[in-house]
Amino acid sequence: MKAQVFSFVSFIRILTLCTLIGSAPAAAEAQRAKVEEVFDAFLTCKVEFFNLLAGAHMDFPAKEFRVHEDYVGPVWQDLRGVTFSAQVNVDGVPLTGYMQRHTEAAGGPGLTWGFVANRKAADVAKMIEARLSGARFENGVRGFELRLEPGSSEPKSGTRAGEGYRSLFVLQDDRPDRSLVLCSASEDMMPELKTDDRTGRKRLPPTTSLFVLPNTVNEEDVLEAFSRCDAQFFAVLGQAKARFGRVKIEPLSVTAPDGRTGEVSGSTVTFAEPIRAYGLDLAGYTQMLHTSDGEPVAFWWGFRAQEDARLAVHWLSTRAEILGQAQRTGWGEWALETRARAKAEGAAAEELSYRVFKVERSNMPLLSNVLCGATADMMGDMTVFPDPEDLFRQ
Repeated sequence: MKAQVFSFVSFIRILTLCTLIGSAPAAAEAQRAKVEEVFDAFLTCKVEFFNLLAGAHMDFPAKEFRVHEDYVGPVWQDLRGVTFSAQVNVDGVPLTGYMQRHTEAAGGPGLTWGFVANRKAADVAKMIEARLSGARFENGVRGFELRLEPGSSEPKSGTRAGEGYRSLFVLQDDRPDRSLVLCSASEDMMPELKTDDRTGRKRLPPTTSLFVLPNTVNEEDVLEAFSRCDAQFFAVLGQAKARFGRVKIEPLSVTAPDGRTGEVSGSTVTFAEPIRAYGLDLAGYTQMLHTSDGEPVAFWWGFRAQEDARLAVHWLSTRAEILGQAQRTGWGEWALETRARAKAEGAAAEELSYRVFKVERSNMPLLSNVLCGATADMMGDMTVFPDPEDLFRQ
């Protein structure tokens, strides 16, 4: 366990975090109280900390997000970091960034999260001891450890690695004036965390849900916009293009997803590497325009996900519940909005305007389509799709 925590120090170099030197402006008393409330919750190494941090994101001003995933068998790591645009002061100790590390190994998951502090580890440990009456850190190879639960944080014989531990670490960074203040806990100590649908394991909240960047959007913002199934999605996607990396754009010719007659043209976009958002690994994007006699009939767009279609269905069903409008009409299908076509005559009078979601298996192996579709009269002034070059090319 300790070896895993100590290896987390290399995350500093991977993410090139927290090189700010300037001092933060003096905070108002209310702001200082909020910051200290969040930090004291952090020192308990419990889930309540994340809710408080998300609610105080203005007091922890984020400058940028960094993500790094790697797999060196049999260990997979998801490393996430946030650089602060200004130092956050706690008892004279400036915090300059946040980081978290999720490890998946045969023995079970490991959860680590915390702050970068521009002070020596010994000074930070003393500050924390003063805040936690009666607490005393133990000296370690790279810093200090405070066990917050009875028993050892080392794996016991015959148990899963890291089972039953919750500890607070202050580790000395390679730079003498910088240290890492980290919580580390086993999955069984964090039952309130959400469970990842793919792995069945507890996961730390995504950093994008804990902090807000000024004037930026990310891949999870794109999925949230997608779940509303309206024309605003394309503006959000265009702003987040840098998150999708290199892409391959190709024309697409298919039949209409709603089975109606007419012409369908579109594009398919393939990502160089899967983009992970809300537990889904997105491999590409598709948009299809259904026309009749040159006039738009319906728009369909969405993503290709690598997982089993059931996982995409589950994700979309949670968003449908949040929207409070969608009605499930079949397996993997929801209707957000339907209505009879206005001023229609004859057979057209039986046709519906619609805004719907559909999850289906892709014609590409091991991929599922996660689509939303809307008739042209549901799309406002939109008559054509934005050029995928504008949506994705950097």
